[in-house]
Amino acid sequence: MTTVGSAIDPWPLLRNSELRSQRAIRLVVHGRSGGVVPESLIELSQSLQRRRSAPVQLEVLTAESAPVCPKEASWLVPLLLWPGSHAREDVPEIRNRMQREGAEVSLLPFLGSWQRWWTLVAEALQPFAVQDSVLVHHPLSSDEADRFLLQLSDRMGLPLLSFDHWSDYQQTHPQARPLMLALAPNRMTEALSEAGSLPPLLDHSLIRQGLIDLLAALP
Repeated sequence: MTTVGSAIDPWPLLRNSELRSQRAIRLVVHGRSGGVVPESLIELSQSLQRRRSAPVQLEVLTAESAPVCPKEASWLVPLLLWPGSHAREDVPEIRNRMQREGAEVSLLPFLGSWQRWWTLVAEALQPFAVQDSVLVHHPLSSDEADRFLLQLSDRMGLPLLSFDHWSDYQQTHPQARPLMLALAPNRMTEALSEAGSLPPLLDHSLIRQGLIDLLAALP
């Protein structure tokens, strides 16, 4: 695979000839109960930090406190797959809070809206997709989410199923093989591992490296 940024600039509209140094990056992640961050997300931020000449921070939605704003201008990058309340409400509030603290911050769209991201996921999952495969996602409830999921299913060429419908689906489709669409370990990936689901997305080397390349290519 050609690394992102080595042949085609993934962020041409973000380039600014007056920008003298790279911006800091704050990655917004969901985290687990009590603000616990899965190791795969920690390793992602550390690998990205080694590629950048500016700070890389993690803001964990389940944590009680946020990191101190860096002195550099920042990209706020929501590592969220779905257009749920975290992407629509929590992330803009994080940007507003950082601005109130005097930070210069630019908000990028949530990860699940990046076309290059889903290309990476599709390439990585394609060898594992069989006739009875179904993509399982975090439960969502809005017209906007329904449209998003319909387009994603079309793009991926596989049916999508909400995790809260998996048990019933499995009863009527005993041969179904779930492919869990989750970045890092959570209660859903743990439950589906018993049904033979693949590991979380960041456990796939192609996806992990591709995401690092995309983020490292930010100005």
